[in-house]
Amino acid sequence: MLIRKSLICVALMMTMLSSYAATNAGVYIILDITVQDEQIYEQYRQKVKPIVESFGGTYVVRAGARFVSDNPTSGLLQTGGDWNPDRLIVLHFDSEEQVAQFFDSPSYKDIVHLRTSSSSTRFVLVNAYKSD
Repeated sequence: MLIRKSLICVALMMTMLSSYAATNAGVYIILDITVQDEQIYEQYRQKVKPIVESFGGTYVVRAGARFVSDNPTSGLLQTGGDWNPDRLIVLHFDSEEQVAQFFDSPSYKDIVHLRTSSSSTRFVLVNAYKSD
């Protein structure tokens, strides 16, 4: 039952993301974050959201804590392969320029040390898919 609920949740999330991408061209930042210090990372998490939003960014996915309950919205579920992120974040920006402005902003530079000192992060920037 848990696996069936989880697969339904994954299917719904994929449908939501493809629908979101179809109507929201631009760029996405996909982040895979492993947290080593929860207290410091929580400070970063609380401070970064308003900065992201001030540069036109929106959170599409903000999930953490590996899926361990009957509630599929509680976190992440590994469905295949060996990728098992601790936290997965997907951000949307209208343009690469907005992303560059966000990363180069004094407000972000003031808090980035909270992320780098409390977690390891892998991320990519991808353009939204545009159908022909």
